[in-house]
Amino acid sequence: MNRTEHGYCHHPLYSKWDHIKSRCYNKKDNRYKDYGGRGISMCDEWREDPKAFIEWALANEWKKKLYIDRIDNDGDYEPVNCRFVSIGSSNRNERLLRSTNTSGYRGVSWDSKRGKWISKITINSKIKYLGQFTSPVLASLRYDAEAYRLNDGRPRNFF
Repeated sequence: MNRTEHGYCHHPLYSKWDHIKSRCYNKKDNRYKDYGGRGISMCDEWREDPKAFIEWALANEWKKKLYIDRIDNDGDYEPVNCRFVSIGSSNRNERLLRSTNTSGYRGVSWDSKRGKWISKITINSKIKYLGQFTSPVLASLRYDAEAYRLNDGRPRNFF
């Protein structure tokens, strides 16, 4: 189907559909490694027809300033795995570890100045330092305790 057959090419969701498709299938997209490179794909119905994606989004509470979020962050873009959320909710559903993580634990990094492991957590776009530790496991346990206390659905390392 070409861009003009469906009549949605100027709809704000068309660019969202196009970006999802690009990061899943275009190896030149700078986010491909985190999506298509990890095996994340778009269901056939949406991939082949932007109208199907847009109509699904409109029927499922899409509003401007909301982001599409995959419920299972390792799952595909498909109706049963997608929803619309605020940016804060979307960020809490990210993969446990980013590719730049060197500690092996969420919220833990090495402080070479102090020669200690640092635990920190981001709350409302502000970093809260949780302490310095002699091991990454201890630092990650402190992160988990704070994430548990916040009770906002963010992923933890152990519990």
